[in-house]
Amino acid sequence: MKAHRFVLAAGGTGGHVFPAISLAEVLTKKGHEVLYITDPRGAGLQPVDKTWTVECVPAATLSVQGLLPKLKALWCLLRSVLHARRLLKNFDAGIIVGFGGYPTVAPVLAAFINRHIIIIHEQNAIVGRANRWLSRIATVMATSFESTVGAEITDLEIIRTGNPVRSEMINARATPYPSLDGNSPINILVIGGSLGAKVLSQVVPEAILLLPDDLRKNIIITQQCREDDIAMVKSTYAKAKQKSEIRVFFENISEKIRDAHLVISRSGASTIAELSVVGRPAIFVPYKFAVDDHQHINANSMVKVGGAWSFREVELNSKILAKFLKAILSDPRKLTTAANVAYHCGVPNSAENLADFLNDLIEQNTPQLQCAAFKENRLKDNRARISKVEK
Repeated sequence: MKAHRFVLAAGGTGGHVFPAISLAEVLTKKGHEVLYITDPRGAGLQPVDKTWTVECVPAATLSVQGLLPKLKALWCLLRSVLHARRLLKNFDAGIIVGFGGYPTVAPVLAAFINRHIIIIHEQNAIVGRANRWLSRIATVMATSFESTVGAEITDLEIIRTGNPVRSEMINARATPYPSLDGNSPINILVIGGSLGAKVLSQVVPEAILLLPDDLRKNIIITQQCREDDIAMVKSTYAKAKQKSEIRVFFENISEKIRDAHLVISRSGASTIAELSVVGRPAIFVPYKFAVDDHQHINANSMVKVGGAWSFREVELNSKILAKFLKAILSDPRKLTTAANVAYHCGVPNSAENLADFLNDLIEQNTPQLQCAAFKENRLKDNRARISKVEK
């Protein structure tokens, strides 16, 4: 395989940054060179042992209100585009992949001016604002979910590659769903996201304590929460001598997901992708302030196929959650069925899919033909996955 140069643009939150990192890892392992353009937050999330070049370009938030803030944002955007143009010219690559979010706007605009092929990757089940805007100048949109709201109204070629996940999650996929026989331990993992989730710290512990003693005695709670919630959560579990492990951050989160019978979490795109790849059922509590309500739409994509359940944050309390937990934990078949569905929804080779598509695209420079071939291969994969689920 001939070595090529690729530019990736991603910044802001981990939901944008980590899929791009996963792609960068695959591309560099294949011998390609990668320039990763990001903002200061994205630079701070890069792995220590990275094998690609990272450059920072300031991000302009274009959704500000008021004349003066808008003028400042436009000035920042202009400077960032000029900076990105210099980086692209020096690196001399033919393709850029933008992963959404405002930090990608300047690099992708610069790529358009420099006449690069532009690919945008959408992690969520609804096209984000930055990607909606950039779709006007892009060539191809790569999506993560089977159906992505807003993708159909663009003029782009659409391919579904899946959402690239960390290699440790792919490794965890090899571990079968832990067996449940009614007397075995039940591992419940609660993930609040990178900043924790107050609602999960408040509702989940109280719900666990409302469960019948004969059910609760088998439950082991592993919960990630914010620093200022640690004492409260530990105190609640301690009242009933509930077996639990509470931390602000888990270094070995892939192992925690691997060992879980049930996950309770937010429904960010990366979380859903990772749970699907490993094959673990979940109760999602979408973040109510997510832009365009994208976490609710993400969660619904799994709920409608039977791989998860979801509760609106405003509708959830400890009694409702306790009642639901009792119903599904008392019938292991519900969990194993959901786990099986989630597993077959996972796309473990998503980074490979995208990397191979980019390589073929740059070698043949025919986006329409490559998209058609890619879609045909994905159709065969989907038929195989559906057949496995039916069996």
